[in-house]
Amino acid sequence: MTTLKPTDRLHCLLVQPKFEESNFWNFVEGARAIGAKATAPPLGLLTVAAMLPEHWELRVADLNVAPLGEADLAWADMVCTGGMLPQQPGTMRVIELAQQQGKYVVVGGPDPTSQPDLYTQADALVLGEGESSIPVWLRKWEAGDPCGRFEPDATVDITTTPIPRWDLISFSDYLHAGMQSSRGCPYNCEFCDVIELFGRKPRVKTPEQFVAELQRLYDLGYRGWVDIADDNFIGNRQKIKPVLQATADWMRQHKYPFVLSTEASVNLADDDELLSLMNACQFRYVFLGIETPDHEVLAQTQKRINTVRPLIERIHRIYAAGISVTAGFIIGFDSEPTGVDEKLIPFIRDSGISLAMVGLLTALPNTQLTRRLGREGRLISTDHRRIESSEEDYRLRISVGVDQTIGGLNFVTVRDRVEIYQELSRVITDIYSPSAFMSRVLDTARRLDLNSRHQPNAWEWRRMLRGFAHVSWSLTMNRRTRWHYLKTAWKAMWLGFQKFEFAHTTLGAFLHFHRQAEAIQLELKKSIEYAQYEALYPRSVGDMRPAVDAVTLPVLPVESC
Repeated sequence: MTTLKPTDRLHCLLVQPKFEESNFWNFVEGARAIGAKATAPPLGLLTVAAMLPEHWELRVADLNVAPLGEADLAWADMVCTGGMLPQQPGTMRVIELAQQQGKYVVVGGPDPTSQPDLYTQADALVLGEGESSIPVWLRKWEAGDPCGRFEPDATVDITTTPIPRWDLISFSDYLHAGMQSSRGCPYNCEFCDVIELFGRKPRVKTPEQFVAELQRLYDLGYRGWVDIADDNFIGNRQKIKPVLQATADWMRQHKYPFVLSTEASVNLADDDELLSLMNACQFRYVFLGIETPDHEVLAQTQKRINTVRPLIERIHRIYAAGISVTAGFIIGFDSEPTGVDEKLIPFIRDSGISLAMVGLLTALPNTQLTRRLGREGRLISTDHRRIESSEEDYRLRISVGVDQTIGGLNFVTVRDRVEIYQELSRVITDIYSPSAFMSRVLDTARRLDLNSRHQPNAWEWRRMLRGFAHVSWSLTMNRRTRWHYLKTAWKAMWLGFQKFEFAHTTLGAFLHFHRQAEAIQLELKKSIEYAQYEALYPRSVGDMRPAVDAVTLPVLPVESC
């Protein structure tokens, strides 16, 4: 039991656990190319920092930037940490280290909220969204109850969310800055945990609030790339359009100091007004959850929003608005047929999606998918056995700390899991070969209707020139990439400066994906050998005992998505 009081002038150390460098989202090679150390600042922790008592002294230690220093830990009275599922091992190490030093440890974030029983060694678990749960924790702490679980007592109105404390970090350490405009997603994808954490009624910040955050970044001297880290940026189109209009006006008045990126659903392509507004705001990139080009599989997994119009046509419409598409794909759905690789490889090629994350389906904690697989007796536990009863006390086998593209299939698959592993291996081999990757980069550059108004300042130019030199040298010195790179760069030069800049920046991502692809292949080889010779669970539903081998795919109404 801590003797600290929240009314004291406390030294609070906020620690961002480390992401593994091979993770798809961790573009550490891109960061290093421009002299940065990590991809993005810890937006969640910086937002939490703005909610803590003003009389506390705060420091942020991002372990993706530098190891946790002894001086910072000695300075701290308390340690706040937490994060997402891939950060779970790092979070556990932070908790252990802090407690060894006798610190009061507070944990929160998406993974502790989804799996609080894994984090009981922390002194305090502040669950859910901080705007509601942090006041509960502080009140109970002040009343003499600083330990245990503290959960939200109300739905969060994010129009009251304070501006993140970006002053606690150095922008030079990061590839880009981060913001948030909304939480939640209106759709009902079976495998998604976002709707379980943040709901299906997207809550959006006010235009004035969002512009105030842009202004704060501007006043702190930041210029360049800002990622809007929403669950689905266009989840509430009625409310996001006024935010975009206010942003476009602010950008014009401030001579376009930023370029933007975000995550959205595919129906972005169906709204010309929305695309026009995003173009006016200088959006450069958007991540889409495409999952699969197979309409029957999309229907089974409750993602019919992707089947309304041809996907490649929609992607090309987004290119025509000057926005490049990054996308996620999933292999391992129950209803997918044999030969997924034969459909996915040409789809990725023809769509021109350069940065394609292709991974295995994972049954995440507290999702519809996990509940269904539990009822069917198909989940696989941490000790690599099949969980035959949905009532059984279990922990899911999720390969935390491992790249999410290969950390899945923690359930008995309908198809032979070895076949699924082999198909993923063929997809990765093809799409991240130098020739295929660089051909897609050039194809997208040709399709993009770029209208960049952003003028980099001296700090950005130094980073850009350093990145150009690093990428050019690295790809030229590598015999596997040399001629592909030189040919692609030469052709891109003739498309004009803006398209050449886009193409060369995207070519630099190959440094990350080349390493990631090699790591994936090694892990897939291990997974295949384990499934063939060691696994105690069945390789497919067909190998399960008759009592539990019947898998009924849900028949879903059209309105479910």
